[in-house]
Amino acid sequence: MDRPRTRYARSGELAIAYQVHGSGDRDLLFNSGVASNLETVWNIPEAARFFERLGGFARVIRFDRRDTGLSDPIRDDLTLEAHADDALAVIDAAGSEQPVLMGSLDGARSLALLAATRPQRVGGLIAISPWAKGLATTTEFVVESLEQTLAELIDYPNADLLRLWAPDWVDDPIRMDRLRRYMQTSATPRQAARILRMQLITDIRDVLPLVQAPTLVLHPPALRMLPVASVREFVELIPGARYREVSGNSANSFALDTEEIAGIIEEFVTGTAPASATKRILATVLFTDLVDSTRHAARSGDRAWSGVLDRHFRDTRAAVTALGGETIKTTGDGVLALFTGPGQGIRCAEQVIADARGMGLDVRAGLHTGEVERSSDDVAGLAVHLAARIMSRAEASEILVSGTVRDLVIGSDLTFSDRGDHELKGIPGRWSLYTAA
Repeated sequence: MDRPRTRYARSGELAIAYQVHGSGDRDLLFNSGVASNLETVWNIPEAARFFERLGGFARVIRFDRRDTGLSDPIRDDLTLEAHADDALAVIDAAGSEQPVLMGSLDGARSLALLAATRPQRVGGLIAISPWAKGLATTTEFVVESLEQTLAELIDYPNADLLRLWAPDWVDDPIRMDRLRRYMQTSATPRQAARILRMQLITDIRDVLPLVQAPTLVLHPPALRMLPVASVREFVELIPGARYREVSGNSANSFALDTEEIAGIIEEFVTGTAPASATKRILATVLFTDLVDSTRHAARSGDRAWSGVLDRHFRDTRAAVTALGGETIKTTGDGVLALFTGPGQGIRCAEQVIADARGMGLDVRAGLHTGEVERSSDDVAGLAVHLAARIMSRAEASEILVSGTVRDLVIGSDLTFSDRGDHELKGIPGRWSLYTAA
């Protein structure tokens, strides 16, 4: 999908950036809150897939609120009312009549205010990890201290903040670097501090009972930064609101299980559950992994190591594509890829190992051929787990394969050495493994 063009709506004297993509009979207005930049978010593959999935059943209208992303900065304090005005200005500019409103964290709170005050303009409300009451009883001194601390951060967003937002991405330096850059282009430390002040002192408990639109609240209960009780209070204050718990522990919707969330959203917006996108196919699964990556990272430094990983992943994806495979995703310091035939997978592993050696790195690889469950952006099943366990037994610069892979390429010029029978963690029985050469 081509990136949509950024346009601007007029909210008072301010220009509010928005984008429109997708198609469908219903409009979906989305704002992700403090972390929001219409352009740089597309550099995060998980976010791009999420937005493309939403665009498959709705016309998606996304916007940056004032003082975030590509919208105009301000000098005075922020208010939820001002953010609600920004949303309404975008709705008008996009020619939408009654969109379903969707927001994450503090973005959901301003959209809830809009739903309460302009019920005739709202077709529904989806709130992801919202809360009703900020720390309204916190003293002004505490609020100012927190605000000043954030505003004066030199390393923003720092590692602790990133870890809080996406714990499952901590061990993947590529993902963490993308998230850091996205958040840096979303708001400056001082802008983020202003939003923090608004979050801490605003209380919308009196507003929520006035929301008339059908409301769905989604929340991953494992999210550390927001207790489930705070989310449930939001739900209980809106008449007829529905609550669904989702898997994951991230504050970013695109860092959760995007297929799970998109499916729930599609059913709420269209009234029809999505058809299953999962199918079973026979495929060769390849896992690769960099050996001693922690030592390399410590020696190189975070920034230099991030550049090395970027190059390694580019080389790996190029090798996968050249040999007719499909890169499914990165897995920390490695890659998961699918091939229609085991010979292609082995040749690809050989190329990946050779490319890594040219950079002074060692890669190990594991392959298995079997039935996998294929969804729009991921794979699952015993064959996937087997390939991962086989890779974990490989040595540096070694390609380790299952007996199934070896048997399927008998008659080719590939040769194998017997590595014996092994028990693989979490998988019943003993498995014959072979080194490909």
